[in-house]
Amino acid sequence: MTIPAFLRTLPLALWFAALVITTPAWSQSYERGLSAYSRLDYETALREWNESAVAGDPQSQFGLGMLYDFGHGVPQDPEAAVVWYRFAAEKGHPGAQLFLAYNYERGRGVGQSYASAHRWYLEAARQGEAKAQNNLGVMYENGYGVLVDLDIAIYWYEEAARKGNRNARANLHRLTPAGAATQN
Repeated sequence: MTIPAFLRTLPLALWFAALVITTPAWSQSYERGLSAYSRLDYETALREWNESAVAGDPQSQFGLGMLYDFGHGVPQDPEAAVVWYRFAAEKGHPGAQLFLAYNYERGRGVGQSYASAHRWYLEAARQGEAKAQNNLGVMYENGYGVLVDLDIAIYWYEEAARKGNRNARANLHRLTPAGAATQN
């Protein structure tokens, strides 16, 4: 595996810091970074999240993924975003799983793969992530990387609609007999 350039340039001290940073420190660093991000202070968010992300904090890894994905405070770099999303997704972070799936579905920063998109949407959907549930419904409705199965599509749309996802409600309305009857 090739280490991405942006990881190779991190100071050695940050790698050693990963050995001593504790979970409470991660939490505080993440919260400070989130507060900065919400104020559009991306430089501070990057500084707060970088160290704890390298140390293994999935929330900070997800935050760095977003910075790179959207070019907030750093040059936009979809490949770096995917690396950080994957780190967090593999630790079970549902937001990172959703964003990673989306990038696989679109081929953004990574080779397009419906199979990988399906895997990560499913991981996030199982944790109750409504957007992932809706996107799984879309995959099953249209046969994106899976066999068309309207029953499974409706199942995922119903799960997402229960959480208030408007797109899922519209998709469910369009696919179910009750919804079709009201459209005529």
